Amino acid sequence: MKVYFGTNELPETPFEPIATLGNLDGVHRGHQVILSKLTQDAERVGAETMVITFQPHTRKVIRPTEDFRPLMTTTEKLRRLYEQGIHHVLVLPFGEGVSEMSATEFVEEILWDAVRVRSIYVGADCTFGKDRVGDFRFLQSEGRRLGFHTGLVDPLVIGGRRVSSSAIRHHVSVGDLESANRLLGRDHIISGTVMRGFRMGRELGYPTANIQDEGIRLPPNGVYAGWTTLEDGTKHGAMMNIGVRPTFGGEKLSIEAHLFNFDGNLYGQELRVSLRARIRSEVAFGDVEALKNQLRRDAAEAKKLLGIKTVRASAAAAAADDDAD
Repeated sequence: MKVYFGTNELPETPFEPIATLGNLDGVHRGHQVILSKLTQDAERVGAETMVITFQPHTRKVIRPTEDFRPLMTTTEKLRRLYEQGIHHVLVLPFGEGVSEMSATEFVEEILWDAVRVRSIYVGADCTFGKDRVGDFRFLQSEGRRLGFHTGLVDPLVIGGRRVSSSAIRHHVSVGDLESANRLLGRDHIISGTVMRGFRMGRELGYPTANIQDEGIRLPPNGVYAGWTTLEDGTKHGAMMNIGVRPTFGGEKLSIEAHLFNFDGNLYGQELRVSLRARIRSEVAFGDVEALKNQLRRDAAEAKKLLGIKTVRASAAAAAADDDAD
């Protein structure tokens, strides 16, 4: 998959792709229906596929005073689009230039002059251009004028409700990971660079990887079970804590993951955590011993939820004896 950060990185001769347009926040099951349509049409006419998206999420620019967190980073979005088999991604910097474009200017300068789309498929809720006046009907009209095809993809409905990024963000915000993951078609992922923390987890017997907050949508403070993926592709079950460490009088948000069956240095690496289930909310304990006892229960519950078998001490000792023989 080729990624272009701005139209200046595109090849001089447009390759006339089958495209779609939007934030595609989450690359959820509804988006996947559109991407599947792109692939089918591209195979039929012998073209390549392209996603035209924005960085940052357009809502962060349009409503700058709002505390908005998207479902994923641009890096995670690109990873998901690659997995969907997309050939090209144009990431437009949504700053003063692009955000101030009229709908007509966007179609003429981006979709036509720079990309020369052969066909573009969008959902019914697609809007673009200054004041969001561009929509499917506008694209359809412009397509007839310039010479490209416009297709409308019906929304995906699950459980009687339309799958949307806003619905998924709501589910994550209230801690309903089951509903969020069902609409995503996968587990909600928290990703970020591992940085040095307070090393409190190691003293408690549960060393943690402290993940930098990348500004993506987080569930409520608490303890979660999930799977971590390291940069080398290896996976480890984990319990994750999101919160402010109230037992130690903390105030700053921290995102920490304790990886089961792992002993190594992760500083500076990107860590991705797929959240599977919520274990409990954040609690301030009366003393450190009470916290340690709860962490043991949390670890046992996380392993149970993830299907990780716990080796009993007696069994481990017997295995050690066998090895010694």
